[in-house]
Amino acid sequence: MGLLSGKVVLVTGGGNGIGKECALLAARQGAKVLVNDLGGGLKGGDEGDAGPAETVAAEIRAAGGEAASNSESVTNYTSVSGMVTQALDTFGPLDAIINPAAILRDGMFHKMSEADWKAVVDVHLHGSFNVARAAVEYFR
Repeated sequence: MGLLSGKVVLVTGGGNGIGKECALLAARQGAKVLVNDLGGGLKGGDEGDAGPAETVAAEIRAAGGEAASNSESVTNYTSVSGMVTQALDTFGPLDAIINPAAILRDGMFHKMSEADWKAVVDVHLHGSFNVARAAVEYFR
């Protein structure tokens, strides 16, 4: 029994890096976890790969936990609303969201293209708003 035993947690960006560690920690603490990850890479262009989110969800299940995966983008409000609904439908009442979804365009600011800059802002700024906005009415 962990601190999150019986709780339901949505983790965005949960396929790699900090998000993956958050998802695994929540599961080790007893949470049922919806692991979200778009599957993007450093250079972009590979979005929509369900592999990273499902790999982490499978790791949680293999360790005896409960997990499901989602590979939608936090940049799309409708998709984020769907994540909240998926968590509710799959596991029951949602208790927490951990939202470290992020992208990295591996380059110095002065070498970054406008398209890469817009992608970073879309995920980091708009994604944060979308996740908070999609869940606020439920949590209220």
